[in-house]
Amino acid sequence: NRGCRRFRTSWNGFPGATRQGWRNGWMTNLRFKEYVFRHNPARLKVSRCQKVSRSCCYGVGEHLQLLGNGLTVVEGEGELFGVDALEQFCALQKLAGQGAGLLSGAGLEPMQAVLEEVEMVGVGGQELVEYRVRFVEERKAKGWS
Repeated sequence: NRGCRRFRTSWNGFPGATRQGWRNGWMTNLRFKEYVFRHNPARLKVSRCQKVSRSCCYGVGEHLQLLGNGLTVVEGEGELFGVDALEQFCALQKLAGQGAGLLSGAGLEPMQAVLEEVEMVGVGGQELVEYRVRFVEERKAKGWS
């Protein structure tokens, strides 16, 4: 995206985080609205960006204008397992399209977010469902109603 400078954070970007601690769930579990992930996603990526605009002026050259902070995007991949793995996925999938809610846990700064995408990317057996999720921060602009 040309108009966005990206800043990425992964599990090791959180204070005190370790790969083993992340996988063993020593941090609080990821939570969206009333849904709590039994196990944190194996991979979690947090992207924050600065919106910028570039323009060229004859005789001056290229100019960069900072437009403000972009929205935070949280992407996760993991596995749901147990005899109710498919039910866990269905409960998560129901939250898509239901509007914003509080996203917190797993070392994230709590924020209002929308569950933009839920994907089942594979079924590893009767008691295993691989998934991907994508949350986008909801931020109300000041002065807008």
